[in-house]
Amino acid sequence: MNILCHKFLIRLFSFVILLTFYSSGVSQNEVGSKFPEFKKFNLEADNEYDLSGKILLVDFWASWCRPCKDAFPVLNQIQKQYSKNEVLVVGINVDRDKKLMKRFLKKNDCNFLILHDASKDLVSKMDLKTFPTSFVVDSNGIIKSVHTGFNKKTTKKNYIKVINELISKKTTNDQ
Repeated sequence: MNILCHKFLIRLFSFVILLTFYSSGVSQNEVGSKFPEFKKFNLEADNEYDLSGKILLVDFWASWCRPCKDAFPVLNQIQKQYSKNEVLVVGINVDRDKKLMKRFLKKNDCNFLILHDASKDLVSKMDLKTFPTSFVVDSNGIIKSVHTGFNKKTTKKNYIKVINELISKKTTNDQ
């Protein structure tokens, strides 16, 4: 009986260690992890796009989300201000019905790339619970910051701080 109990305890302990090891890995949406490749998901776009080598500000939004609407002017400003620095703002809409997205975009100015995640595959992969949620991603595809929600006073400052740091590093590396 002691041998069986001992073997059981060893197996249980091993299982707990393995479970801890696998659950402590870097999540898909944490700073330092690799942002998923857009091409692996069924994202609908009105235009062709090339994201390679660019610094990205990826914003997940929905037409029904008031803070998402509040974020659009800031996203437009950042796209305009930083486009010459190889920075691209990408809005990923999560509405089930594309008509809701189109209606929203007719009422709200948008000068950045919009993708529609109708299947919710990317949203699920990122395990998003709040909208808007945005990521600043470096030119190598590594997440450098994560923002949940939108605050008119602080979010833009946070975006710009991280983007400027990435531009500075990229400029230094290119020389």
